[in-house]
This record gives sequence, C-alpha cells and structure tokens, in this order.
Amino acid sequence: MIELVPTTDDDPSFLALVQKIVTGALASFELREAFLVHIDNWFDHKWLGWWSSWEHKDIKVLYVPPFNPNRVVSQKHFICEGDSSQWAFAGEGKPLHRRLPGRRGASGQKLDQFSSSAAFVWYSGNTGINGAGSMMFYVSGSESYAWYASFRRDLDWAIADGFRISPRELLSFEKRGSPLSQVGA
Repeated sequence: MIELVPTTDDDPSFLALVQKIVTGALASFELREAFLVHIDNWFDHKWLGWWSSWEHKDIKVLYVPPFNPNRVVSQKHFICEGDSSQWAFAGEGKPLHRRLPGRRGASGQKLDQFSSSAAFVWYSGNTGINGAGSMMFYVSGSESYAWYASFRRDLDWAIADGFRISPRELLSFEKRGSPLSQVGA
C-alpha cells in the first residue's frame, strides 16, 4: 500500500480517497513504480497536459507539468516489491520539479526520462481548509494516458469534475483500491 501522509492543512479523508484511486489505478495497469507529488494547494484542469505535445485533442508526448518547485510539498518514489502488492518507499527519486529557464523546447522534461513505465501522480494539499481537492494521473510509456479529477467536500468527498476520465472510471479505481488500501493498515 502507498500511504499518503497528511500535513497540518490536509483533510485525511481526501488523502484516503486519493490513496484508494491511486492504488486501484496502479493495480489495474499493473504498474510497478510510482512517483507521487504533493502540491501545496488546489490546481485546476488546465495543468493537464501542460507542455505536452497534443495532436487532434490527444496527448502524444507527456511532459512533467511546470509546477513551481515552491509549490511542491513533497515528492515520493515507490516501487512494488516482487509479485506482491507491497509498495516500498524508494526515497524522493529524481526531482520532477526544478527551476528551468526557457520554454519546453529547451527545458521541458519528458516523463519517459524518469521511467519508461510508471505512474506519476500530483495531488493537492490544503484540502482541510479549501474543501476542494484535485489530482492528476499520468502513465509514462503510454503516449497519451493522462487524466485530471477534482473533488468537493460536502459531508463526504465527491467527484466534482473529470477531464479525460469518467466518474465511472474513477469510482472503479476507488472500488478496486479500497481492499488493497487496507492491506497492512
């Protein structure tokens, strides 16, 4: 299980939801490596595919979205051990977000340069105060698998919007990840 640890301003219920979705998506795609980036605050759908190469509304080459490094609360790198579903923390990994001069041609970072087959997840912080959260999920080596989802808290957390993913797919990932998130808990 990949555990998302809340900071002071994070809502643990939001992180539990993101954890289930990520766990379910990792299991669905049988990915063995994941990078998780905790961003300081909510971000919107415009970050999806930023700097990436698009052709006819499809992403062709995925690039790391250009979040300012000051917004990165933490970055964690996980590797799935053996044939089990046990994920091991492997440190921070190579920093995805660093100060780079210029535009994409000179400084954009392709996801594939970090790993040829991994999940890259960005999720928002400050959810305890905002009552809103967001996440993006990219898969390197897939050419175009990337999506964004936003969430809103009323009594419980609920899907507010999705881009390049349906609510049904998100719920499927959450359902698949629920029992897996409990392993070792």
